[in-house]
Amino acid sequence: MNVRNRKSIKHQRGLGMLQWALVIAIAGFFLLFAFKVIPLYAENRYVESALRSLETGGEKLEQMTDAEIKSKLNKFYTINNVRSIGPVENIKIERESEKAVVTVDYETRVPLFWNIDLVVSFQNHLDSSRPGQCCKPPATPKTK
Repeated sequence: MNVRNRKSIKHQRGLGMLQWALVIAIAGFFLLFAFKVIPLYAENRYVESALRSLETGGEKLEQMTDAEIKSKLNKFYTINNVRSIGPVENIKIERESEKAVVTVDYETRVPLFWNIDLVVSFQNHLDSSRPGQCCKPPATPKTK
């Protein structure tokens, strides 16, 4: 074997112990982040489904009382294991002459590590005048 082949083999040894530790630490951080954040978004999907179930129910949203709306949402949360306090406590119902708007805006805080917390905020709106656009906040007009 000549000297040139020995040098190329020496340079192709792969990652050392320190590099592997760094790769594992970075992958661990992203896995921890995913395990903390994914359940929050999954729970918000149930909140969106609860709002959609209001519009597909037998009664029209405008004809339901505030207590009936909150009761139906809370039953849906109980059945689907929504445990956060935010969706339960932040149900707001606004009524106008021909429509009703149900708003469930909330924040969820979950500890990441030490004294670092993740805060995720969700905005869910159901407007009875435009039920096809469920769970999206109404567009605000742009000011110049």
